[in-house]
Amino acid sequence: MHAYPGFAFAVQSLLTLGIVFSMLFYLVGYSETRRFFRRPRRSHGGNGEERKRPGVTVLKPLKGLDADLYHNLSTFCEQEYPEFQILFGVADADDPTVRVVRQLQAAYPGVDIGLVIDRRVYGTNYKMSNLHNMYRAAKHDVIVISDSDIRVGRDYLRRLTTELQDPGVGLVTCLYRAVNTGGSPTLVETLFINTDFAPMVLVARVVEQPSYAFGATMALRRSTLDEIGGFLPLANYLADDYHLGHCIAARGYRLVLSDVVVETVLALGSWRRLFDHQLRWARTQRNCRPGGHFASIVTHGTLWATLNLLYNHFSPLACLLAALVYALRIRTASAICNRYLQTPLTPAGALLVPLKDLLISAVWLLSFLGDTVRWSGHEFRVLKDGQMVLVTPAASAEPAAVSYPPVREEEDRRAASL
Repeated sequence: MHAYPGFAFAVQSLLTLGIVFSMLFYLVGYSETRRFFRRPRRSHGGNGEERKRPGVTVLKPLKGLDADLYHNLSTFCEQEYPEFQILFGVADADDPTVRVVRQLQAAYPGVDIGLVIDRRVYGTNYKMSNLHNMYRAAKHDVIVISDSDIRVGRDYLRRLTTELQDPGVGLVTCLYRAVNTGGSPTLVETLFINTDFAPMVLVARVVEQPSYAFGATMALRRSTLDEIGGFLPLANYLADDYHLGHCIAARGYRLVLSDVVVETVLALGSWRRLFDHQLRWARTQRNCRPGGHFASIVTHGTLWATLNLLYNHFSPLACLLAALVYALRIRTASAICNRYLQTPLTPAGALLVPLKDLLISAVWLLSFLGDTVRWSGHEFRVLKDGQMVLVTPAASAEPAAVSYPPVREEEDRRAASL
């Protein structure tokens, strides 16, 4: 291995730089997370200001039963906010989520809860079609978009609309933490979100102006959404949240990261679903931010320390370096989870973080070896501009747009009135 000193020196230098840069990333990630959660919070107003707040329409696209779906959706019905509407949207009247929405309407008669059943599809991103169909029934001037697996506190809408009081703010998004409902694949996904997502986002904010959003929450004015053409321009894009934020930032608006942290309730069920989701996320990152995604390898400290161990045949110095990297990684991850995200990381879970890191490093490599993703039972090929082309729809998935018969006017009126 060391027959060529120049080659050996280059490899060792690369490994050492990887270790150093990743350790710096762990420290900066922890520091920025600490700074974000300790910054002074904005006042969210008293009773007098509450009456002046704009009305809010929450758009919740649904498809299939998520874990704890009723509980997740009910948290949006319990908002301490003067005037809001919740619109749920499905493409199929036989979708089991329809029954859950009916239960919510019965349990919260004082809340303006609407259900839009509309099967029209306008592109390969079916979520965008669902949102567009719901948007026709939106009543209010502030639009909040949130995924179905999200759970929020009672002051959620109040805190989001506080940020939108600044006319220069075009969109408000937020961090999220994961709730594990059980199972090893779900645990790995939970570890990824709770130990990687927040520090990556907060470090990125240091080096660049935010120009993207996260699907857990996107709050914006109706006028801003109409200014970019609504949802239809995003109907074929994989990373709809990224492109929505990018379109708004391109108009000169600022994107704000709220101090709200919501919960995403996970239940993957299988290793295949975990792999598909992680690969889709990685290829989305590669497509949207190719330079940043490639450079992110310098943050994979567990990978660099492990490669250094193998390259140096577990020498004492390599073992010491690996121990330092693993310890720093576990220590900072535990502090972020326990102190700031308020999602306890057990000692056993903390010891799994380095193993999860190696899996993520493998997915990072695989993200460059293809351009297809699986999403909601379909396989798509992602083009260079971020748009998706349907490759092979799964047998259980809804039909493609071209296979739908035209929707009659009476069906359209009936869907909008539900």
